[in-house]
Amino acid sequence: MRFHDKIAVVTGANSGIGRATASRLLAEGARVVAIDLRNDVPWPAVDESRLRLLDLDVSAPDTPPALDAVLRQEYRRVDILANVAGILRIAPFLEVTRDDWEQVFGVNLTGPFFLTQAVAQFMIDTGRPGRIVNVSSVHAVVSEPNAAPYTATKGGLEAMTRTMASELAPHAITVNCVRPGPIRTAMSKPIYTPEIERALTARVPLGIAPPEWVASAICYLASDEACYTTGACLDVDGGYAMDGALPGNAYR
Repeated sequence: MRFHDKIAVVTGANSGIGRATASRLLAEGARVVAIDLRNDVPWPAVDESRLRLLDLDVSAPDTPPALDAVLRQEYRRVDILANVAGILRIAPFLEVTRDDWEQVFGVNLTGPFFLTQAVAQFMIDTGRPGRIVNVSSVHAVVSEPNAAPYTATKGGLEAMTRTMASELAPHAITVNCVRPGPIRTAMSKPIYTPEIERALTARVPLGIAPPEWVASAICYLASDEACYTTGACLDVDGGYAMDGALPGNAYR
């Protein structure tokens, strides 16, 4: 019960890593504000007083003030923000459209920036310490062909995390990242063809992971156990980024 009586905001909470994170926080005692474009997947056996569903677009300019109003009026404090929502648009670099670019940046980078700004300001106003965790990707450091906007946003998110961590440290607010590798989610399902799965299994030492494994890392950084960690990026990628082996081969 690391999060007993904590107030946590989780974006992208309808599925994947966001859903797993919100579920873990609830299981460990938190009250959760779950944000997604739609919250249409049932939450079984959850006390309604501990779960608040907000159907909001994280990229919309009116979402940060809407969240701020809910937190101030209904909770009067906030302890944790997990920026998990993300989207991916697949297209060769030379064919990326401005619409694709702006949509990916809106959800993956602009949204987390202004949501964090609103939540951090509320933490400061109430004089409370806080934990902010952003979800990056192994593809912030390992190229992913046909996903230039996505990789750009994840690299930007990590740089932004370090700057936020520096500025918010005097207020006892930590800001960290997790950097997942290949995870089975609704976003990855369409692109994880049998051929891609075989390639990932050969390439990544620990293979493809369920979202719950990333949620564990997010919850560690959101807990008091990580009180002396800020501006960090925790690899949760099954060894993807560190492994330089040639699948099925070795130097002799």
